[in-house]
Amino acid sequence: PVALCYAELTPAMPVAGGVIAYAYKAMGTKMSFVSGWFVAMAYISILPWEAIAINNILAFIFPTLSTGTVLYTIAGSKIYLNALIVGLIIAFLVILLNWRGVQGAAKFQTFLTFFLIFGSALCVIFAVMKANPANIQPIYSMMEGKSHTSFLTGVLTMLALAPFYYSGFDTIPQGAEEAGGVDPKSLGKVIIGALLSAGTFYIVIFLSVGFSHPWQDFITFPKPALSNLMAALYGGALGQFLFWLSLAATLAGLFTTWNGFFIAGSRLLLGMGRARLLPSFFASVHPKYHTPLGGSIFCSIAMLAGPFLGIGLVDPLTILGSTGFVVGWGMACLSAVILYKKAPDMPRPYRMPGGVATAWTGTIVCALMFLNCVIPGLPGYMGSIGMSFFVAWCVLGLVFYLTTSKYRAAISEEERMAELFRASRPKEAQQDAAG
Repeated sequence: PVALCYAELTPAMPVAGGVIAYAYKAMGTKMSFVSGWFVAMAYISILPWEAIAINNILAFIFPTLSTGTVLYTIAGSKIYLNALIVGLIIAFLVILLNWRGVQGAAKFQTFLTFFLIFGSALCVIFAVMKANPANIQPIYSMMEGKSHTSFLTGVLTMLALAPFYYSGFDTIPQGAEEAGGVDPKSLGKVIIGALLSAGTFYIVIFLSVGFSHPWQDFITFPKPALSNLMAALYGGALGQFLFWLSLAATLAGLFTTWNGFFIAGSRLLLGMGRARLLPSFFASVHPKYHTPLGGSIFCSIAMLAGPFLGIGLVDPLTILGSTGFVVGWGMACLSAVILYKKAPDMPRPYRMPGGVATAWTGTIVCALMFLNCVIPGLPGYMGSIGMSFFVAWCVLGLVFYLTTSKYRAAISEEERMAELFRASRPKEAQQDAAG
């Protein structure tokens, strides 16, 4: 339901801000800010997350990264000088790639995506060759050291993580403004296709691995678990080849996410800056490359913070990201509900099946998933560290919103809407406005 709402709204309003434009048209300035700020939290929390995960994988490939000088310990994990230096270098390279424009970043994204698909497909094929239905039995069993105590609580725990892993389809609106010449109807189908392909990918990976080896044994494998599984299934040279192939595919997947959310996050902040929901710093673009200047700097800071953090912060960052996503998605769905009544004649190149009923479904589901993440005692609760991040982000947003009140009030609502929807104007007019 959420993806269908985005599929309808994106081609109807193909602007850099995505959900902030939808919420603004439906509910006004305050809700537009809330929508954008929480989606920004989700996007930006992924940037240090990916840096942590990539460093963790590289440490398996190059053990020297987790040896030598220990600078400090955070959330139970040690930060090594070697790993920190390598992590910062890689982060700088990704930042530089994006700094020079979306075209180069998009080519990088395409190459890594094809490699991810190729590597994953080979691993799936070899896992299926060892398939045995008995390996997934029993479907559920309580395991020592795990927080959930029933099938239902296990599902709710996964439900808290799911938005983080299914995110990506919602980054398409952030690039819609720069995707000139794309058929609006196709844009909606691409969003739905992105979500369905992610779901298919996870199902195939989980089932092929689950059928290939008894799961009670598999969950005891040290990280990287999938790579160690492939080595255990085949052994010898083939096992080692599959070990390294799965590891390389994992890195490709992490880099595509890292790169993709840098693109999306910087452009979301650009949209908020244009609408004066954030300080003017975020509305600036690079004079030569025309990429978001303020947004890229803000995202770069978050990306560079990652190597300073340890693997112990991955879980809180995961659920923090999920929380931001379900707020933003819920606002998009609610905007779709309101716009059916408020703007029934708005051009909708793609119309979602089910109409307002589908939009209401998405709104309610997102609200329930948000409560699962923030209410202590529920299986999806983000914990004290995650809640501290959440509160800090809320306070920062409040500071931004209150301190920009005069700046925001300096333009009329008509001018604000014109800035948000400047992508719908002819290209020459956009260039004049930028000048």
